[in-house]
Amino acid sequence: MPRVTIRDVAKQAGVSIKTVSRVVNNQSEVSPNTREKVQQVISELDYQPNTNARSLASGRTNTIGVVIPYDTKYVFSRPFFAEVIRGIAEVLSANSYNLLLNLAHSKEPYSKLYSQRKVDGLILMSIPMGDPGIKGLDESGAPWVCTCRLSDTGESNINFVDADFEGGVGLAVDHLISLGHRRIALLTGTENLVSVKLRKQGYLKALKKNNMPIIGGYVLAGDFTSESGYALASQIMRNPSPPSALVCGDDMMAFGAIKAVTELGYSVPEDISIIGFDDVSLAHFSTPQLTTIRQDTYQKGRVAAETLLNLIQNTDKGPLKQIIVDTSLIIRGSTAPAQIRSESPSKEVDSR
Repeated sequence: MPRVTIRDVAKQAGVSIKTVSRVVNNQSEVSPNTREKVQQVISELDYQPNTNARSLASGRTNTIGVVIPYDTKYVFSRPFFAEVIRGIAEVLSANSYNLLLNLAHSKEPYSKLYSQRKVDGLILMSIPMGDPGIKGLDESGAPWVCTCRLSDTGESNINFVDADFEGGVGLAVDHLISLGHRRIALLTGTENLVSVKLRKQGYLKALKKNNMPIIGGYVLAGDFTSESGYALASQIMRNPSPPSALVCGDDMMAFGAIKAVTELGYSVPEDISIIGFDDVSLAHFSTPQLTTIRQDTYQKGRVAAETLLNLIQNTDKGPLKQIIVDTSLIIRGSTAPAQIRSESPSKEVDSR
């Protein structure tokens, strides 16, 4: 069977070869209706463009790099990453782009993926502050977007899509206070992430807004794993004056915390309330079902990919794209009104 050519596609779609080429190369000078018609014919004829020739002609690879600076075990054990990547992949697929996943196992700068013509642009996920891999990205000319912020000072000069972590944790604390909780602890991730600093800011601001004391030793840092949630919850519940509620940095930490407090003889939510963050699909299936702060991780991925493709296709980049995605409180079975306790927190109050 003869190979389908670009001329065959143009003839069946009733457009010029140049128009088909523009669609194949994701150029903007095509109306949405025409683009859809050409893409339908490409699918019907199973047209396979010559990607090597296309890359040489356009200077593009039609591949986007997604960089996550963690190992495979960490990345693939966390539903958060899967949902963001799903959103990215759907947008790239719809625009005939491939996805190259780089788990940054080397110390080479991320810009090498671009300078070596492996990708047309980069999406960076969960990048810690001061990450040396960032160095040289702007100088390389690479289009890039983060799904996180790299600075907690508000002076970031990057394109990013991120969640409202400060506001989300504030919602969690407000909810617990409305249930009568006065001893609320925060279990967070690694402190070199801006998102962790923002979670802590949200926690402290919510306590201050509600005229609640800040209790020393009630903020513990680990990492975003169930093992870390288990260890931190075990530690803080052995405090002489343990909290009546835990706000966890993400849902995985919350799952570990539930297991830990249950093994210590507490009942969730009768004795202690627990709130997660992210609203991963497993939150529906935990026992009890997890109250959590929802960030739309799938939508975050989609918006990041759409933003990057726009940067690639428009040489006049315009103002920085800095998008904050709203968060919301999802109330399920892991929170309940506080039980009256005799302990007084006064001797542990941190006035800072």
